[in-house]
Amino acid sequence: MPRFTSPASLPALLAAALAAALAGCASTGGDKPAASTPAPAPVAAAPAKPVAAAPAAGDKLPVAMFYGDKGAVAPYALFLGTPANFSTTVPQNGTAPLDAGAIKVQPATVDGAPGAKFTWTGGLGQFHLQSKTANDMLDYLDANAAMVFDAVVHKHPEDQVTMRVDCRYPCLGVVDMTNFYKTAPLEKKLQVKMPLSCFEATGTKFTAVNTPLVIFTTKPFALSVANVRYVPGAAKDADALKCTP
Repeated sequence: MPRFTSPASLPALLAAALAAALAGCASTGGDKPAASTPAPAPVAAAPAKPVAAAPAAGDKLPVAMFYGDKGAVAPYALFLGTPANFSTTVPQNGTAPLDAGAIKVQPATVDGAPGAKFTWTGGLGQFHLQSKTANDMLDYLDANAAMVFDAVVHKHPEDQVTMRVDCRYPCLGVVDMTNFYKTAPLEKKLQVKMPLSCFEATGTKFTAVNTPLVIFTTKPFALSVANVRYVPGAAKDADALKCTP
């Protein structure tokens, strides 16, 4: 299983994300989170449940699908997040257009597959897939799974881009994806394949995952995403990303 090699900037990034999480929790009384940090709305604690997954033959661990042809896969929903509201639900099972200010979403296709195009217009914004309950996904970590999704970069990011797996605040793990997206070819399909161990190394507890994907930035960026899933064994693939892509 690949291991995370932490650059000098990631401890500060993780600390900022943790501070944002606590700020998000404190904001329920009316205060807004700090404008420079991400914080999707906290979710009430609940017992961990097995994750919904696609059928598989025999005892093979199935692919865990979070966003597919028909949008978000239950029990997950798609949200946009800004300092005004870090949990704005995207209607129609995450397939409808929605403008949240600093980030907006519209239906899109990635190499023919239904998906969603996210456009950051400037200012703090994120999208995330989240469930109301925590889900035990430790088997996926143990099975060398990777977070996999198809993507098209329409505009290179102008600031740092981070990707997270959350396990109810203040529990989270984060990977810096800035270089990957800044150097990606525009308007061409690519596949993101990030080992789950990279998130575990920076804090994710896979026994209680409620947010299997968060992508966050603070300046203009445009990205289409489709087929978000955890794929057992994919962390060992030759094209799997390093923890610092």
